[in-house]
Amino acid sequence: MKMSKLAHNILSQPESFAAVLNWLSGGGQEHLLEAAARLRSSKRVLITGIGASQYASYPLEYSLCSHGIDAVLIEAGELLHYQHPGYRDAVVLIVSRSGESIEIARLLQLLKGQQTIIGVTNEPDSLLAKTADCPLLIGSLCDEMVAIQTYTGTLLALHLLCGAITQQFEVALDAVRSVQPEFARSVAENMDAIEKWDPFLDPMHPMYLLARGPSCASALEGALLFNEIAKIPAVGLPVASFRHGPVEVVDEAFRGIIFAPQGPTQEMTLSLGRDLIRFGGRISVIGPGPGLAGSHPVLEVPAVQHSLAPLFEIVPIQVAALRMAQLRGIAPGSFRYTTQVAGDEASFGEVNAGPGIR
Repeated sequence: MKMSKLAHNILSQPESFAAVLNWLSGGGQEHLLEAAARLRSSKRVLITGIGASQYASYPLEYSLCSHGIDAVLIEAGELLHYQHPGYRDAVVLIVSRSGESIEIARLLQLLKGQQTIIGVTNEPDSLLAKTADCPLLIGSLCDEMVAIQTYTGTLLALHLLCGAITQQFEVALDAVRSVQPEFARSVAENMDAIEKWDPFLDPMHPMYLLARGPSCASALEGALLFNEIAKIPAVGLPVASFRHGPVEVVDEAFRGIIFAPQGPTQEMTLSLGRDLIRFGGRISVIGPGPGLAGSHPVLEVPAVQHSLAPLFEIVPIQVAALRMAQLRGIAPGSFRYTTQVAGDEASFGEVNAGPGIR
């Protein structure tokens, strides 16, 4: 069977990883260090993006806050229409794969000349790259439609940026280099084991993805991947939020993926998993170690610092979403209603509203 472009994008992530690392430790390092200096000198850091770019920014927000830096992440559409007046004194870090989405374009009109703009993008000729006071190019390989390589590339770029902001760039660089071989193995092993997801996946019920801390990026991006790739309902939530009400949905049909990296809340997260199994739900644990008795067995992810865990956590979810699409007969990575770059805030225009099943 011919490999889909989406599957190729997943398998190409180690090559993309190397490209990002080589760029940001080489030709792109000067701009990265300049962006870090501007952000470090600011009293407040406002991070914004939308979709996968926003979700990839969560580990940066958590890491900066853990270092005592006043940082906040706000979705670009909400910032544009509602929240900007509260952050006029901040340096603005805009993260956008394409650098052209309509919300980003309008934010640039609003902010240019009023606040310092750091632009993180994968497209050197984009509006964001050309407008930002300090553009930072990710250097990732490009994706066909769904953000795969560009998502993990953004995680890497922002991890290195955080290291530079906190004046630990070489430490961050060494950490990334140390996990590079393990990342390549993880991608290959997860793709080889794609059919192991079959007993767990159920297209008739929503998928819940639950996490704490930086791994909230994996829960939100994972839900987006199930939406985009497999066209099934999926919900990404922080564990604490899920415990306060949504847990009432759990029954024998429940499917949940729990991210439990090493870190201060790992045991609390695993405790939720035990309860969900006890309530009759079916869960999969993504993290180091053997998981939980009664959970669906999947390949482990390595024990890395929790700010780098999302880099590994998203790989099995990319594969699971791809497998769900295959089982449903959907062309993986095909879009029915939207385009790779959103050009209108209010309408999708004339689209083919067919079922998208092939």
